[in-house]
Amino acid sequence: MRRLFDYRCTACGWAGERLVEVPAPRGLACGRCSEEAVRRYTTAGLRRSGEALAAISPAAGSTDCRDNPDVPGLCHVAPGARRSMIAQYRGDDDTLAAERTRQTRRYEEHGPVPLDQVLHTH
Repeated sequence: MRRLFDYRCTACGWAGERLVEVPAPRGLACGRCSEEAVRRYTTAGLRRSGEALAAISPAAGSTDCRDNPDVPGLCHVAPGARRSMIAQYRGDDDTLAAERTRQTRRYEEHGPVPLDQVLHTH
């Protein structure tokens, strides 16, 4: 099973999330400078109601995270993949099939999505 974990590079200061196998390794090679990025332990996600939830700015300028609080991890997914994640989580097979067809068509026409549109850092 893979999950998102926070890491910070000890050399260049890069901080972000990586999708890694559980249990998460203590350190990984930094994607920016290749030095060691160590796992960080944060309080993110401990308080997600009321004012704390309203204070979260939507990822990439989208309101998908706030409009779909029942879908776990949605804010950490590339904007182009959110519709299919919502449909899959809710069991909406028709929307999921249509979204996968749209994504396949886009890939065939334009190739892979640029990495800067997929990575999530903070």
